[in-house]
Amino acid sequence: MAQENHGLPPEVQIDHWNEATNVYMLVVCVSIWFLYYLRCGGRVMHIFNRRGVPIVPEIDKPQDALKRVRLRQQLEHYYNVRRADQRDQKIDME
Repeated sequence: MAQENHGLPPEVQIDHWNEATNVYMLVVCVSIWFLYYLRCGGRVMHIFNRRGVPIVPEIDKPQDALKRVRLRQQLEHYYNVRRADQRDQKIDME
């Protein structure tokens, strides 16, 4: 018995066996989950290739840039008209 344990007391040998068994159980559970995931139509690469938030903002298309400029111009025109209307109302009240 001492030859099989390599000179370790039985308590230490049992602890080593328990740790090894826990690792084997973990490997089996992960393997079963992985097989189930593949069977249910999951994409494997989706797990490993998660895309984060892009660091560099994407370059806008020229049409999008023109739409934004036009929208900004429309808003500026709207605010200018509102300011003029408010000024006219103040003048009429006085």
